[in-house]
Amino acid sequence: MKRNIITGALCLGLLFCNACASLYFSRLEPPAEVCRIDGLDRLPYRELWQGFIFNGEKVGFTYLRITPLPDGERYTLSSEARLRILFLGTGSDIFMKSEDIVHADLTLDSFHYEQVIDGKILTIDGGVREGRFRATRTLDRRETTIEHRLDAPLYPTSIINLYPVMKGLKIGADYRYDVFDAQTQSFTEVRQSVLSFEESTALVVEPSYRIRTGLYDQEVSTWINTRGEAVFELAMSGILITCRESEEQARRYLIEAGFNKKDMVLDFSLVRTEEPIPCPRELTVLEIELEGLGGVLPLLQGPGQEATASGDDPAAPARFRLSRDPAGPLIHQEETLDEGDRILYLAATSHMECDAPEIRTAAEKIIGDSSEPLDKIGKLARWVSDEVADEATDSFSALEVLRNRRGECQAHTLLFTALARAAGIPTRLAGGLLYMEDAGFLYHSWAECYAGGWVAVDPTLAQVGVDATHIKLVQGPCWTSTLTLGKVVGRIRARVITFEGPC
Repeated sequence: MKRNIITGALCLGLLFCNACASLYFSRLEPPAEVCRIDGLDRLPYRELWQGFIFNGEKVGFTYLRITPLPDGERYTLSSEARLRILFLGTGSDIFMKSEDIVHADLTLDSFHYEQVIDGKILTIDGGVREGRFRATRTLDRRETTIEHRLDAPLYPTSIINLYPVMKGLKIGADYRYDVFDAQTQSFTEVRQSVLSFEESTALVVEPSYRIRTGLYDQEVSTWINTRGEAVFELAMSGILITCRESEEQARRYLIEAGFNKKDMVLDFSLVRTEEPIPCPRELTVLEIELEGLGGVLPLLQGPGQEATASGDDPAAPARFRLSRDPAGPLIHQEETLDEGDRILYLAATSHMECDAPEIRTAAEKIIGDSSEPLDKIGKLARWVSDEVADEATDSFSALEVLRNRRGECQAHTLLFTALARAAGIPTRLAGGLLYMEDAGFLYHSWAECYAGGWVAVDPTLAQVGVDATHIKLVQGPCWTSTLTLGKVVGRIRARVITFEGPC
């Protein structure tokens, strides 16, 4: 029973405590005109990101993306929710994904649902035709058919927070409609009431309409602003909070968790390929197309990387050619380092304290009597790889990593960069994708050092001259330079053209 309550609340957010709301929200006079947004194409946003906070700790995220279809009459509502929680001694890993195609009035046309709860995978595919609902449910490779004759319009659960926005946010308004609930594979009625117009300075909730939604015998309250955005939600007696995030906040969380290989976002950020790439650490050439960059990120060049656009359309796939010379590191010499850049790539930052005595002492000790830049770089990279345990833990300071000696790729890169700068070697951060055997491409962080030209260095893998599966998408002088990767996490698709290597 406990697991059913937890799963239901997390997946649908359907528990609420009125006492919690009354403590933090104050009522306001509502706008004189009814707030109604007449059509999905008139919404002032196309994506809505929200974070899950469970018992005071962020445990996941959800997003909704609205995409008009070419016929001009239907829309795709894509949504995902990912959570990992531990509650009353019971752990739950939850992943839900839906792709609903709806008509302009939000009624359901067709859908694809995926649910993964504690490793059990369920998929449901179907749609509505001529007043009949038909779907195929697949669980443990067994298929069953769901059929239902409809007596009223049917909606997907993804529109629950959109329905009152489209029908009208007016105090006292009540709405009832039927939805197909993928979690229970059942049809049920949704009951919604527009209760009041409120704000909360304590919870930083702007003036918004408070909506009470009932589904089965559970309730949740949602605050929706005049832009039609669900900005705050309470469930499980206030233990579970869902709150709107800016794209920057959401993407920052994704890329930080992605660099740290957090299980909660691992599948979301993983970029799979149709065929595996053998011996990725020994790969010398890789040609690949990436779809989903969408003009958001520039196509960066070298060292060992050539990136070209497929045409004028920013949505078209970009082609990358990656190479590695087994005889020695490739040095990208098209750029010269002016004095301003030299200062920039030698500077201390809050994440890379290259001016700290501990960092300087460590760099001197590691380098010893080496005088050649590549020798220094090699010693520093090998030392960081050997001395810093590869563990999925958050580390955002080079000094912290030096003291704790553990962390993921970003920790290795921050410490290496600080050590290299302390040794007088201009160094910048790079981020992008790295192929992991038996998995696919994952988000990864490494560095580039200037030694008469830029040399790629992966201190996690002790590579000076990285293998040909490192696809550089961002670069810059500090940790925040890599955060723009978050704009493409979950959107990239890859097609391998060719590769070369010993296997």
